[in-house]
Amino acid sequence: MNKRRSAVRRYFKSALIGIVIFFGSGFSIMAFHNDIGIVDLFAQIYTQVIGYEPESIGGLEIGYSLGLAAGILIFFNHFSLKKRENDPTPLQVEVSKYEQDVEDTIERIRQKEQQNRVQNSGQDEAGEETRENSKTCVEEKQK
Repeated sequence: MNKRRSAVRRYFKSALIGIVIFFGSGFSIMAFHNDIGIVDLFAQIYTQVIGYEPESIGGLEIGYSLGLAAGILIFFNHFSLKKRENDPTPLQVEVSKYEQDVEDTIERIRQKEQQNRVQNSGQDEAGEETRENSKTCVEEKQK
């Protein structure tokens, strides 16, 4: 009974996450379309091409919607059972870039710290030489 409850809980969580992602993605696309004024853009295209705006949804909206969905599916290459290529996904490329940037930054910080240590040790040696020269000058004046 406990295993069954656990399986139901996992299924429910997965379904809830899927629903949130689905509607969140849809909202993001709609907000983008609102920002660029897609309705006005389509109206302008219809007016320039056919001379008037259609009363209902036209072929432009349908083609755009299908093309958007197909583009997402093809670009991310995640929804087929068999991958066509061994190319990394865009997310994998970005994660790889991020990891490389972190490694480069750590290396630059290490090099800078090492340079500072070398400069500080060189300054310490120069400071000791200056102190010794000062002592010698003072001793010579005292004689």
